[in-house]
This record gives sequence, structure tokens and C-alpha cells, in this order.
Amino acid sequence: MAHQSLYRKYRPQTFDDIVGQRHITRTLRNAVGEGAVAHAYLFTGPRGTGKTTTARILAKALLCENGPTPTPDVTCQQCVDVAENRHPDVYELDAATRTQVEVVREEIINRLQYAATRGGWKVYIIDEVHMLSMHSFNALLKSIEEPPPRTVFLLCTTHPHKVPDTIHSRCQRFDFHRIGMDDIVGRLNHICAEENIAVAEGALTLVAKHAGGGMRDAITTLEQLASFTGKNIALDDVEGLLGEVDVAQLVELATLVAARDIAGCFGFVARLSESGADMGEFVRDFTGHVRDLFVTSAVGDPTGIVDASSEQLSRLGNQASRFGMTRLQRMLDLLGELAAEMRWSSDPRLSLEVALTRMARPDADLTIESLAERIEALESGMPLRAGAPVTAPAPEKSPPAEEPETARAAAVPTDPEPAVPADAPPATTPTENVAATPAPLDRGHVKRGWPAVMAEVRRLKSSRAHIFDNTEVDVDPATATLVIEFPADQKFTLDLASEPDTRELMAQAIARVFGVTVFRYQLGRGAVQSPAAQPAPGPAPELAPAAQSAPEAESAAQPAPEAAPEPEAAAAGDVDERAVEQMLMSQLGATVIAEHPHDTDDREGT
Repeated sequence: MAHQSLYRKYRPQTFDDIVGQRHITRTLRNAVGEGAVAHAYLFTGPRGTGKTTTARILAKALLCENGPTPTPDVTCQQCVDVAENRHPDVYELDAATRTQVEVVREEIINRLQYAATRGGWKVYIIDEVHMLSMHSFNALLKSIEEPPPRTVFLLCTTHPHKVPDTIHSRCQRFDFHRIGMDDIVGRLNHICAEENIAVAEGALTLVAKHAGGGMRDAITTLEQLASFTGKNIALDDVEGLLGEVDVAQLVELATLVAARDIAGCFGFVARLSESGADMGEFVRDFTGHVRDLFVTSAVGDPTGIVDASSEQLSRLGNQASRFGMTRLQRMLDLLGELAAEMRWSSDPRLSLEVALTRMARPDADLTIESLAERIEALESGMPLRAGAPVTAPAPEKSPPAEEPETARAAAVPTDPEPAVPADAPPATTPTENVAATPAPLDRGHVKRGWPAVMAEVRRLKSSRAHIFDNTEVDVDPATATLVIEFPADQKFTLDLASEPDTRELMAQAIARVFGVTVFRYQLGRGAVQSPAAQPAPGPAPELAPAAQSAPEAESAAQPAPEAAPEPEAAAAGDVDERAVEQMLMSQLGATVIAEHPHDTDDREGT
């Protein structure tokens, strides 16, 4: 007896045997049981999902000696003849090789006028119907629209978009889905048990993954592996023959990246290179694994979205919890760049090692995405290096904080200590001042980190980020305060930024990037005075009365309307105003100061 392929030997014989298409088999069973079979059906879907097999089972259900019945016995002569493709009332036409209109007229249209020979129904199965010519479709159109009684057309195709709409409108369409991995693995296990094939754990999962949802492809691959290994299939045999990467390897590498273990990643790549694996193929498989992690992290339950077994879905959920969506998205971006680079790379191993380093160590990458990942890691309490404690990025170490009086004396170039009004709030204690005083800011560090602040603002509330599009950042050298500068013609934008919610938003972003909370807004770029513009320290006894109270300071800062002040007096008034501001900041504990436009104009006029 001639050898029969496994996919033909184990082809489903009843509706119950069909795997993964319950939405179709249930509808057809009900139609047969209720006597409501349509005159034309269009079966569409990927290859190997059961389209032609379902058409033959429907023919059995209609022609069975016990039928029409939704459960044909498959043992009567009618069912056997349909299964062996020799029933005279079942016509199968391969449209891929017989596309001419003459064939359609001779084998279908001319035979419609004759009654059924042995059964009560006539069934026409046209496989790959999209291959018919347009003349053939036009000739077949009237026959499909008004066939003789008890005549059924079953059209099967993998390309439904190539079937004319006139045919679509006259058929009931059923879309066959890709079969899930659990269903494929279960069917393969059944075949292995029947054929006495020994399979290593995890091998059938790789076979099902390689099949891409097609049962016929999976069974054909299993038969090929059984012939190659002598019915003793090992995991290495599957990886070598199919080029598939074991899921355990992908999970291992993702775990190393999650732990930020650079040494482990380099060791993994070394073992992968020694095994002779294709680096490009591995990158594609690892990209698919990271994509599954990203989907799992985004939706929570990826059932029906990620093509994986139930055991793998559980493993994906556990591993995705070690990442965040921001980090996984950045990994996908890096893998996309890596896949494009490896097409022309002379050293794919080096390209993979560099990409893994960037994934595991965002502190070695100076991009906005890596800075956002570092911020997310700090917020979630995850270390940025393997085995390293979580530490927030802090500016350069600051010298010991001075007493409040000393700090105010340094800010105000006067010898006598300014008097404090009787109704003013009590001065902060040294302990409170130390806690509230930020570390000195480095101008270059602030300018390099400003894009990270803007990224954090967009992350917290993207609708407010546009307010700061045209701003620049600087550091006031006199007070070591972070200054956000708006263009001189954007007073309205500065007013928007001065709203309490927006100020709080910016304070959070600056605190998370620079570790400080003191900053102020300024209208007009270049208004921050340099150290050279500050007056030389020295006694200025005439300023002491002006520092008695805030109203007097304001009047002293503005020139009298009768006579313009001398240049020296204007400079002194400017210093006096800044000194009072610093004193009020220390006393009231202010964290954000919006500088008024008229103050800037006064200083620019002087």
C-alpha cells in the first residue's frame, strides 16, 4: 500500500474533528440540522486552516445515508466516496489550473440541468476560486445566483479580495482564522501518540510557531522531522532544521536585559555566536518576543492578541511586570534600528552587543528616550545597573549650608543686617533652611538636562508643554537660581506659565531631573545679570532704610518722577530690589517667583 501523508491520514472527517473554527462548524451544523442550507458559500482564510476539508464534510452531511445530518457517520458508502473524492454528485474543480471559461461551462453549467445520480444533493467545490478568469466568473454568476433545487456551491480561496463583488453578494462568507498554538500542539500530540513519535518538551511548540497558524503546515513539518530523526525528535533538531529560536532563549535574554546585566548579555551573545545561529534571524525572533511583552504590558490580558500557548502567556505576564511600557517601547525602537543596521553590518555580533548595552544601560545613552527611561526607573525604584542600589541623580555636591543671616548678608552687599518688620513671619530655623536650600546648579548641566525637563512635562501633562516651546534656561549666578526665560514679546505665555497648576507642573519636572525646587520665570532673554554686572561688595549704609519693608523697597527701586536718578543711584536701587526679593524668598519659603514685566523694563532702562 502506498504511503499516505500524515496530513491526509489525519484529515478531519466530521465537524467535531475540525480544530480552531468553532464559529464556522457551529453555524453549518445548525444549518444542516434545521434544513436551512444556503445555495452558495465562500470559505476564505490562510492556507491550511480547513477550508476544503470543511467543504467536504458539509458534502458528507448532505449526502450521508442517514442525512442530511450534522453528524455524518463517515462509514456509509456515500461518506466513503466523498472522502475518497469519487462521489458522482460531488464535483471538485481546481481553479488554479483550470481557469478557462470553457471548463466552467462544460463541467459546471452544462451539468446543472441533470438531477443527482445517487444522493439527494449536488455539491460543487471550487478550490482557489480567485484564480478563475473574469469571463469564467461572469459565466458562473447566473448559476450561483439561481441554481437548481438541492444544489450547493462551495467556493474556497485564500485571496477573497480577488473574487468579484458580484460573487461575494450571492454567497454566505465564512472567514477561517489562523489556528491557535494550543490547538495545534494538542493535535500534534495526538498524532505523535498514534504514530509512536517521541518528541522532546518544547519541540512541538516551536513546530506550531513555525507553522504560523496553519495545521497542514504543522503536520507536514512534524512528518519531515520524524523522517529526519527516526521518530525521536529533539529540541536541537527542530532549531537546526527550522531555524527557530527556542522561547527559553528569548526569555533568558529578556531577563538579562531587565536585570541590566551587561556581562550576562555579552555571555549570551558569545554562546549564540558559538552555536552558529543566524544573528539576523535571532534579532527578528527577539523583536517578536519584546513585541509580545509590550502588548502584554499594555493590555494586561493578551489572549487573542498574542499568538502563544496558555503557558507562554502566563510567562509573558510575569516577565512584562519587570518592564514598563516606556522601556519596552524604547527597546522596540532600538531593535528596529538594529535590524536595519544588521543588513549592512560587517560585524553583526558587535551590533547586537552595542544594542543590548543601550537597552540595559540607559545611562550610557544620551537620548531623550533614555532620559525618560531613567526617570521612570527612579520613580519605580528599579536600579539602573545590575546589583546597584537605587539612587536619585543629584547635582554636584554642595558646600555646607550657611546660616540664614549669613546667606542674606552675602546676597545684600551691605554691612549692617537689614531690619525685619514687626509683622513679618518669623525667620526659618537653620534646620529648615538646610532642608529647603537646593544644591548649587551648574549652568552647563542645566542646559544639557533641559530637554529631559521638557520630556517630563510632556509626560505629566502634554497639553501644557507647548507653553514652554520657545523658552530658554539659565542659572542666575548671584543666587544660583534656575531661570526660565520667555521671549520679550510673549508676556501672555508667561502669564499662562505663572498659573498655579502650571507652576506646580514645572516644579515637579525640575525636581525630578535636577533635584531642586527653586526657580523663577523671566521675560526677555539675556536679562539675568552676570557676575560682572553685580556691584562690588562694600558698605552701603544708605540702603539700610530702604530694606525696612517691602513697600519702601518698591518705592526706592523706582525713580522719582521729578528728576531722573543718577546712574549710581539707579544701580543702587536695582541692588536694593534684588536684596529685598532674596530676603522675602528666605522668609516666606517661596519656591517659584514670576518676575513682573515692569521690573525687567525698569532694570533695562537703567
